[in-house]
Amino acid sequence: MKAIQFKTTGGPDVLELVELPTPRLNDDEVLIRIQATGVGKPDVLMRSGVYRWMPPLPAIPGAEMAGTIEALGAGVKPGRLKVGQRVLGYHFKGRGYAEYAAIPATDVSPLVDGVEFDDAVSLPNYQVAYALLHIAARGADKDVVYVNGAAGGVGSAVIQLCRLEGLTVIAGASSDEKCAFARTQGAQPTINYSRENVADRVLEMTGGHGANLVLDHIIGKSFTDSLRMIASMGLIVSFNALGGFPEKDLFREMRANLPKSPGVRCFTMHHFDHDPVGRQQLSAQVMALFAQGKVKPPIHARLPLAEARTAHRLLDDRAVFGKLVLNP
Repeated sequence: MKAIQFKTTGGPDVLELVELPTPRLNDDEVLIRIQATGVGKPDVLMRSGVYRWMPPLPAIPGAEMAGTIEALGAGVKPGRLKVGQRVLGYHFKGRGYAEYAAIPATDVSPLVDGVEFDDAVSLPNYQVAYALLHIAARGADKDVVYVNGAAGGVGSAVIQLCRLEGLTVIAGASSDEKCAFARTQGAQPTINYSRENVADRVLEMTGGHGANLVLDHIIGKSFTDSLRMIASMGLIVSFNALGGFPEKDLFREMRANLPKSPGVRCFTMHHFDHDPVGRQQLSAQVMALFAQGKVKPPIHARLPLAEARTAHRLLDDRAVFGKLVLNP
């Protein structure tokens, strides 16, 4: 089979198109013939060598894959999964940049009729978005939601889910073009954080009330400024820290905003690593939204597998609006 592999970590040029044997199945695995693979930030972190869950090298990146089941491992009983079935696979250690992948059966979900392969690889983005709103922020007010870095796969999914639930969502993005894109997804006000003060603008837009929920995967040096823009009993959920960590002491700054009783939570989808039932339930909830046509992932580009380097350069240049898809 053809696959994209990297033997050393670094920039996009470490990605190589290679010929490898079709994977042999372990007893608990399923062999998927891949039709579409999602390209996301975890792939870049893996390629760069800074991913917390790095697989041994050489490795094949790609956590999100959609296709048909070619074979079942000896320990996988036909039932929920069967040969020939259309499925989504999500395996956080990669293997998806290839024509075939063998991954644990617990990482595989059946695709309902009407969900196309290219759309299906965005399902994990919507699972993250759904989990942020309904698990990480369970019990929190969500009347006004601010999402940082809103033009990517997860950001656009958050906007669509908020729109679906009648919530006001303020989108933050790094350019006017990305702000315009966020508005096409359903954001109300938008903020170009490369030239506007986010906290000031959120307070201005909400008449001083602030955002009830802030979703942030960037963080960065000025993260603690977000405490100033949240509403009373507001919650900030960090689901990555791509911009690094705050300069100021977080707890000290929370105490400085004590009248608001602010909350900060760190969340990761690895919360479900030891809860496969919970992951499958989450998958089913989001799959239903896709099947009913209530959400539609924006696809930035579809590229052949051989152009994986191009896909990664686009991500590194922060030039992606929505989702990038590779088609083996």
